[in-house]
Amino acid sequence: MKAQPTASIEPWRFALAALDAGEPAILVTVVEHSGSVPGVTGTFVVVTPSGQSGTVGGGVAEHAMVERARAGGSDALVEFVHTEEGDGTLCSGRQLFSFLPLTRSARKEVEHVITTLEDHETGTLTLASDGLSFRPGETNPLRLERDGDRWTFTQPVGLLDTLTIVGGGHVALALSRVMATLPFRIVVLDNRTDLPTMETNPFAHELRVVDYDRIADEVPEGERSWVVVMTYGHHHDRDVVERLLSRELRYLGLMGSTAKVRKLFADMAADGADPAALARVRAPIGVAIGSHTPEEIAISVAAELIAVRNGVDT
Repeated sequence: MKAQPTASIEPWRFALAALDAGEPAILVTVVEHSGSVPGVTGTFVVVTPSGQSGTVGGGVAEHAMVERARAGGSDALVEFVHTEEGDGTLCSGRQLFSFLPLTRSARKEVEHVITTLEDHETGTLTLASDGLSFRPGETNPLRLERDGDRWTFTQPVGLLDTLTIVGGGHVALALSRVMATLPFRIVVLDNRTDLPTMETNPFAHELRVVDYDRIADEVPEGERSWVVVMTYGHHHDRDVVERLLSRELRYLGLMGSTAKVRKLFADMAADGADPAALARVRAPIGVAIGSHTPEEIAISVAAELIAVRNGVDT
């Protein structure tokens, strides 16, 4: 199953407010999906008699599940099959929903989820036929287990993936703004002090002035580490890319024109850089949309990151 980790904090705040007000609330979660559906595994909505927060994809399926929740339906698991004839949608997939009433006993767990998200930390949420629990600091995989009438669904919560933007200029600021709407922890690094676009960036979770000679020490390794290089000079771009070539990263991309990238990589190869390692660098970064302004470039880069994350070849 593929899904985005739970990153939205507002539905949990909504749930806490309902619990404090003594208002009944039901957590409706997509615990399994297949085919083309509007809401994938892990998406959720909190439903009360007077409102709702979050989404399981919208449309007919969400409307039906919200109405079922409001009608007092706390069925363990409910399947919704999308067919053009049956529900008027053009989707052709299937969603399995869990309905979990949130009681006062769940208040502490909900608070822990909120605190974890506020602190940009991670944890694992477990939904089960007998209630909800949360373990901060753990990142167990997305999984649904069923045994007769009993079921358990686990999912990671928080910003599991880190996007490191090397170079804190105007495009970095614009990219931070766009990526802040997605489940990524954003770190911006630059070697310049008193850079206005660093000082006025409220979207990144962390901003640091670093020495590019030590850039490899500043970037985490692993399948959840994404790096975009957009420094203010070709020599800095080369220095950073060279120092990151051997790192195990999910994504390493370089901003620049096609001519710049071709010349830079040719020079690096001539000086002994591994051609196979260079071939793994995404360059020039961004989906080809004819972008020119920092905001347009940011959208094109964000689109590429999303495509790579979702396994779509751009």
